[in-house]
Amino acid sequence: MTNFLVSSYSMLSSPRSAVSSIQRELQIIQKEATTGRLADVGLSLGLRTNQAISLRSERETIDRQLDTNAIIALRFASMQTAMDSIAATGDEFLSSLVANGTGDPGTLANIQQAEASLQGLAGSLNTSAGARFLFSGAATDKASISFTSTGGGAAAHYVDGSTAQAATAAAFSANFGFAQNDASVGSITASDLEAFLDGDFEDLFTTGVGGGWTDNWSNADDGVIENRISQSETLKVSYSANDDAFRNIAKAYVMIADLGAAEMNEEARQLLTSRAIETLSLGLSQLTRLQAEIGGSQARLDLANETLDARSDVLTASISDLEEVDQYEAATRVTNLTTLLETSYALTSRISRLSLLNFI
Repeated sequence: MTNFLVSSYSMLSSPRSAVSSIQRELQIIQKEATTGRLADVGLSLGLRTNQAISLRSERETIDRQLDTNAIIALRFASMQTAMDSIAATGDEFLSSLVANGTGDPGTLANIQQAEASLQGLAGSLNTSAGARFLFSGAATDKASISFTSTGGGAAAHYVDGSTAQAATAAAFSANFGFAQNDASVGSITASDLEAFLDGDFEDLFTTGVGGGWTDNWSNADDGVIENRISQSETLKVSYSANDDAFRNIAKAYVMIADLGAAEMNEEARQLLTSRAIETLSLGLSQLTRLQAEIGGSQARLDLANETLDARSDVLTASISDLEEVDQYEAATRVTNLTTLLETSYALTSRISRLSLLNFI
């Protein structure tokens, strides 16, 4: 015959221990039912935890790349908007040059429009996004076009005492011996004007050391910035106000705005207008080429994003296979464990009221 030691303490301790175990399991299952993910990935996956970590790391890298690509896309879109504005202004001025003719009223209208167009060009080239200037090449912290005032400080625009205007005036005076607003401008022959346009005036819009454009107009750097847009592909993201397109457009505006067209004789004025039309048309054609290049970059960026998104989806699915739980099943387990816990509470309460004194 075997003797069993029975006590109310031992009978009470067993349900209490069960309650603690159920509470711990319930806490874990409630977390999984809420998040849809294993409560303790490392404990549940064991040796496969390293695989989950690697997948998550790769997906985070892709997410960062997509964020970077979004910034690049914004820069490209802002560039295209600025160049659309430059093109629209240029096309309008080109139409005016053809329509207004070379009479005095038309010439005065052209001069005013050229001055306004020049200001618009400078404003568009100084477009920024995220505190970075878009047409400054590698020098993204500087405005690409900055007309320094001859008296110190920054001039509001080209026709406001800037060094660019002073350089034009100096070149004109050196060639002809008088200022652009002098009545003697009427004596300039078409051949003399053509020689000036192909000589000293052309030098005002060259780049490099000692170039008139670099010295008097542009702060842009011609260095190229390339950003990675995927694991295996980089893309040029910097464009410079020193590009031929912008210099030719500006040159055409200055021809009309600041070479004394109002005082010229008919022959010289016709030559000037013809050269302005030719130069502006060339600049707009070059601008179209530049927009097409950026458009191609935008297409490559979109394609890279599609590839990254597809890879991210694959990684997300792989991570889900490792870490996710069936939330419906987890919710059912929560209900069952809650019922079991309530039963354990009731049993523990009844056992706690047991006493030999009730049977004496």
